[in-house]
Amino acid sequence: MTGLSVVLHVDGSVRYGSENATPTAAAIGYVATAGEPLVAGSRTLSAFVSSTHVEFRALVAGAQAVAGLSRHRQVSSVHVRGDSAAVIDAVDPAQSATAGDEIRQRRVEQVREALAGVPRVTYRTVRRDRNERAHQLAVRAYDD
Repeated sequence: MTGLSVVLHVDGSVRYGSENATPTAAAIGYVATAGEPLVAGSRTLSAFVSSTHVEFRALVAGAQAVAGLSRHRQVSSVHVRGDSAAVIDAVDPAQSATAGDEIRQRRVEQVREALAGVPRVTYRTVRRDRNERAHQLAVRAYDD
C-alpha cells in the first residue's frame, strides 16, 4: 500500500504598528493536504526576533504536525511549500544556503528531525498567492 503524498504549506505573519516600522505581533499558520485537508493550525507567538524567524517557526510547527500525522497514517512524501525563499533554501538539503544564526540552525534541525521518517521530502518556494491558505490561517490567529 502506498502512503500519502502530503503537501505542507506554511506561513508566518508579522503585524506592524500604525507607523509601519515597529512590529507589534506575530503569528503562524500551516495546512497539510493530500487531496483534502489533513491537518491545519495557527497561533500567535508571544516572542519573535524577525519575520524570518517567524517563518521558521511556522515551518517547524507544520513539520511537527505532519510528523504527528505520520504516526497514524503512512506518509510516503511531503512537499513543503512556503513563500520565504530564505527559509525554504536554508532547510532544503539540496541548496547550499545556510540558516544563519544559532536559533535558525536549531529550527532547521527541528524540521529535518520531524520529517526524518518520511522517505521523500521536497522544498519549494511559492508566490504568496500560491500560499494563501497558510497565510489566512496565520492572519486569523490574530483574531482568535
